[in-house]
Amino acid sequence: MKFRQHQEQAQAQTFKLFAWFAVLLAGLVVAVNVLLALAYKLLMPFSHGYPALFFETNSGVILLFVLGGCLIETQRLREGGGERVAHWMHGRLVKDPDDPLERRLLNVVDEMAMASGQTVPHVYVLTREDAINAFVAGWSPEDYALCVTRGALDRLTRAELQGLVAHEFGHLKEEDLPMAMRLLALVWGLSLVHGYGQTLMSRDDQDHINPVRWVVGLVFTAVGWLGWGAGRLLQAAVARQREFLADANAIQFTRTRDGLGNVLRKIWFDQQMLGGQMRHPQADMVASLLLHQSRLSRCMATHPRLPERIRRICGAVLAPMPAPLLRLEKAEPRRPPTIVPGAMLSAASLTEGATQSPGKPTPPEDADAVGRLRRLAGPREKRMAVLALMMSAGNRDEHKLWLNLAEGLTHAQQILDDVQGLRPERLVPEFERLSKSIANDPISDRRALVEAARDLLKADGRVSPRDRLWWLALRHQMSDKKNSRPFMRPVTGQGRELFDLQEDELAHVIALSAYLARFVPEAEVQGLLAATSRAWYARVVARCNQLQDLKPDGKIPDADALMHALAGVQELSWMIRPVLLRAWVEEALNHSTGGLMSNDTANALRLMAGLMDSPMPPALASHYPRD
Repeated sequence: MKFRQHQEQAQAQTFKLFAWFAVLLAGLVVAVNVLLALAYKLLMPFSHGYPALFFETNSGVILLFVLGGCLIETQRLREGGGERVAHWMHGRLVKDPDDPLERRLLNVVDEMAMASGQTVPHVYVLTREDAINAFVAGWSPEDYALCVTRGALDRLTRAELQGLVAHEFGHLKEEDLPMAMRLLALVWGLSLVHGYGQTLMSRDDQDHINPVRWVVGLVFTAVGWLGWGAGRLLQAAVARQREFLADANAIQFTRTRDGLGNVLRKIWFDQQMLGGQMRHPQADMVASLLLHQSRLSRCMATHPRLPERIRRICGAVLAPMPAPLLRLEKAEPRRPPTIVPGAMLSAASLTEGATQSPGKPTPPEDADAVGRLRRLAGPREKRMAVLALMMSAGNRDEHKLWLNLAEGLTHAQQILDDVQGLRPERLVPEFERLSKSIANDPISDRRALVEAARDLLKADGRVSPRDRLWWLALRHQMSDKKNSRPFMRPVTGQGRELFDLQEDELAHVIALSAYLARFVPEAEVQGLLAATSRAWYARVVARCNQLQDLKPDGKIPDADALMHALAGVQELSWMIRPVLLRAWVEEALNHSTGGLMSNDTANALRLMAGLMDSPMPPALASHYPRD
């Protein structure tokens, strides 16, 4: 199912459920009036009729409790936002910890914020919770709070922690939180009716029970339970509609099914063997926010059943997985803060982050250039850096047009010098980083950037295969992510290989491979493919057609055919796209001198990985610096 279709269906269902909330409130008022009328006749069997404004008063009290309580709690939540919920659940804010597991958590949050294009939320650890769980709360990016249990930190690997955090960022991306916060307030308002009934049934200061009050309280308690239960059913239904989409987003952000899949398997094991419950007495109130909650019955469960979620993610219902405690002996260095749209980072944190770099150190020959490029803050500076990264080395026409486009820009020549001073394996990573940082700019600015790139790349009167690939990659990055979502078919693509492709799918793969053969593993010369490129193309086709019954014409697709083939490949299952990319990479290695890909080949395949929304295979990822 397409992501956009999945989202539209969830939203349509959400609107229906909100309408049912209104029906629920009306039914609650009717139920209270009926029960109180029966109670009145039971206590006053010889009375005629009912007291004046009897039903109006009952209705007003119910509406006062439910709507008033909802408004009051909504106001409280708006004032405190996600931080209020985090503190209510005994969360502790994590800033710059010495604990290696908490340091790892902050790094993972930074990575998932960049992958999803979302604001970096405040991060809290629920120190009293041993279960594996997490949630996000808040009304707006300014007060988002991400809470992770201590059990998740202690018992999840880094990849699994990425899957858990990515799921929560999926809720942020789909803008689920305002609705979830309103539902939380509404359920709290419905529970006030029950609380009021309990108050009426309680003993007075002399330890006496008033029979009339007790009967009325019993009615309110009974109706309150009815309203609370019905509200929880609707809250659960709303939450269930969102969980599958958040799971799908998590796989999109992490580009692997194993992380989140193993998290759910470990939660399943905990539930079967250890209980796996949250300790907070009011954890059920935030059940719809959690990654998973199993304390409620199936009909009131706020999440789909674990086996069903695992099946959708992994393609099969895998067995529960034990979750032993980890022993992380060395802390990860703190990553530089992720700059994403809406993120609120102080100058001090940026300066501190810029002095630290995890993993492989930046080589000294381009360290200064990399540092300056990563400190670019102005929108125009970033856009001109992206255009400079896309230019062909030594192309005078492109260089001249770039300078014209950059006229009036401070430090324009420094930006161009820094880009030209980068090592070849730095070009695509910096292009991806910069383009992601401006992907949420106004649509007019993004469209202008794509058009400027098109004019720049054809400044010399021709558009090379390499130029077209870079332009397609930029257009993909600048596309409207809310209206142009990648395709995900986690079940139908399970276990398929390239030779299982259908005829139309195979035609798209062959056409796209023919296009790549123009510069993978060697660039064409005067319109003629190199021998290694022809051999590469033949081997890719053979891997897609083991029976050797297909005789592709090897025709290089024109611009329209290329776009059609690319769209077809993007529609392939998320399980088969990495298989195709791995085949391209493996055959490129097999047909490269000494088994080492050139920078141009690696860059082309990395750009194609981005166009396909597919993770890079290790053989390709190893070509690039780890930072």
